[in-house]
Amino acid sequence: MKRNYWLFILEILVLISLVFLPYNNEELIMLISILFLLIIRDLVILKLSYRHMGKFIARGKEIFIEIIHGSKIRVKKKEWLSEIELEIKYTLGFPVLYFTKGNETIFKQYSFGMWSAQKMNEFVNSFYSHKKDQALWKMYKGQD
Repeated sequence: MKRNYWLFILEILVLISLVFLPYNNEELIMLISILFLLIIRDLVILKLSYRHMGKFIARGKEIFIEIIHGSKIRVKKKEWLSEIELEIKYTLGFPVLYFTKGNETIFKQYSFGMWSAQKMNEFVNSFYSHKKDQALWKMYKGQD
């Protein structure tokens, strides 16, 4: 909610119209049903944003990922750089960042809060830049 105030404009308008304007029963039922649909939308957004990436650290050949559930770190993962792939896919018009290892999806980061499509693209580009640098360093040193 911190950076997406615009999502709540419709709810505020519906609440204001419920409080100040007189309606007949059909209009009142319509406004209450719109408000109910908006609340369902908010609950879906809240559920999707409950889990998010807290830390992503790439050191050499290793990656450390910490996933936050609510306000606490619940999952800590350590993966190899060469095994992880990042991909942005669009679901219902919203970007979703997929962390995959082979055919397995390790984590999905939805574009809520501070994660916008632009930030996701920057993150993917920096990840693959680091991955390329590590591969070039291995070739330069003659390591496998």
